[in-house]
Amino acid sequence: MIGFLHTSEVHIASFDALRGRFAPDLEIRHVVREDLLQQAIAQGGVTPEIEAAAKAALAGIMTGGVQAIVCTCSTLGAVAESFDAEAAIPVMRIDRPMADNAVMLGNHIAVCGAASRALASTMALLHSSAKDMDRANVTLIDHLFASAWKYFERGDMDAYHREVARGLRGAALTADLIILAQASMHGAIAHCPEITVPIWSSPETGFRAALALIDYEEKTT
Repeated sequence: MIGFLHTSEVHIASFDALRGRFAPDLEIRHVVREDLLQQAIAQGGVTPEIEAAAKAALAGIMTGGVQAIVCTCSTLGAVAESFDAEAAIPVMRIDRPMADNAVMLGNHIAVCGAASRALASTMALLHSSAKDMDRANVTLIDHLFASAWKYFERGDMDAYHREVARGLRGAALTADLIILAQASMHGAIAHCPEITVPIWSSPETGFRAALALIDYEEKTT
């Protein structure tokens, strides 16, 4: 069993769909804590109090046969990796596998986000991956699509994805790889099929990496 900590309910369907594709008989547990992201946005970052609450939430998932935990919120990603060092089971952030692959394959990477804290967290993640893999020459350019976030907050995912797609068209002009800082942005890819630059999102790579953590053999059809 894999447990997921989300900060929005929209991620449940996405990861259920991935389970259907790669692990149809795997049991998964979803825990949604929207308040953690809302507090981080309001406070301008992850405070010690938010970190403690996030770790408590992660610890609470660690019951009933859960073999690994995945944090799907990029803003809380560093907290998840910190908690991994003290946890009895693996705890990973959803976007680490994507970041590691990106810095190995890309030279000019556009890092795109709709929320400033998530974008900052993903930039820090990519810089750490580049350092770990001795890829200091990688160019990372951040792109904030602030105008899109209000649609996400309203629950208007179609408008959110269309606005993100508008930003991606500009980011693609100077990049050889685009990274989406938030899993919620994945639906924007369908709205900009004319972009030839690869656009990477974290859900699939992270989900498959989580399967590897528990030695689960994928059952793709």
